[in-house]
Amino acid sequence: MAKKIITQMLGFFIVALGIVGIVYARLGAAPIDAFNYFVYTITPLSLGTLTVMSGVLVAVICFIIDRKWSILISVGFLFTVGIFVDAWKWVFDLLPAVLFMELYYRIPLALISLFFITFGVALTISTGLTMAPYEQLMLIINRKVHHLGLSKMMIEGTFLVMAIILGIYTRQLRDQVFVMTVIITLVNGPLSHYFYTLIKKRKPTI
Repeated sequence: MAKKIITQMLGFFIVALGIVGIVYARLGAAPIDAFNYFVYTITPLSLGTLTVMSGVLVAVICFIIDRKWSILISVGFLFTVGIFVDAWKWVFDLLPAVLFMELYYRIPLALISLFFITFGVALTISTGLTMAPYEQLMLIINRKVHHLGLSKMMIEGTFLVMAIILGIYTRQLRDQVFVMTVIITLVNGPLSHYFYTLIKKRKPTI
């Protein structure tokens, strides 16, 4: 169990790095991350805090529907992700600003960050521990629509609409809802599954 928890924490650590990298690349983020970022720009709350708060909101919705205590356990993991996000943001703030201004820096940063996110997600899934609230909500919706892909699209679509509204309001829409948003939506699942398969083959006992 200790090994699984350490692996889970490492996965969160890597995912948080990817999230912050994608945000700083300003070429488009995942709908949920874009939504969190836009809220961050208009509130005094930290990006990590908002990552936790949006996750807690989803967890509460899941708990109201399912009444499973495992959902509340997943909230504890959210606080870890939030701490890691704020820690990585602090690191990125120390880096030279030019790294986040020119496209020849931002494009590689966005692609590498996508790699970190998908690999980190695969690492956390491989432990078999409690799923994140977003995945649990996806399974709940799937019981109604009987299509996992459609369930995922419904969740991401909802956050995307809210992100677009906030992006227009903050006049920063293209920073976080752009080409990488489409790429992430298309390859996040397949790439995470690919890394998951590799991890399970390499460490079948995790």
